[in-house]
Amino acid sequence: MDELRKRFWDTFEQMQEDFDRFFDHYAHAKHPSLVNYRMRWSPPCNVYETEEHIRVLVEIAGMCREALDVRIEDDRLILRGTRAAPEENFHGNYQQMEIAFGEFELELPLPSPVDAEHAKAWYQNGFLHVILPKGAKGKPLSITLAVPER
Repeated sequence: MDELRKRFWDTFEQMQEDFDRFFDHYAHAKHPSLVNYRMRWSPPCNVYETEEHIRVLVEIAGMCREALDVRIEDDRLILRGTRAAPEENFHGNYQQMEIAFGEFELELPLPSPVDAEHAKAWYQNGFLHVILPKGAKGKPLSITLAVPER
């Protein structure tokens, strides 16, 4: 029985060495680093709260503000838009692809009730800024915010 156990562990250790060698080789290979995106992507954002406001900062560089749809629906902030891929006549192989293009959607639950009618939004230097004044819980509301350039 001890011989059987020894053979099992020897085989297991050999498999582990083979896996380590494979992953070490793969990590040092000169293949492009590709990121697989869903059909819709979500831009990174920060949501923070003060006593008076909920502030949202969304990174959406390379977008036209006209391509943004910013809505407050009930207790959620909903952002939708499309980032168009640059029209390049590129004839080569990508070495790295990390920038998402196409439609995006971001739905953020709001931590407190807000006064949607006094909300503000603007787009500046690749960031969407949204300021939502806190308010009393009222009737469900759906409102679209205009997003001027600043």
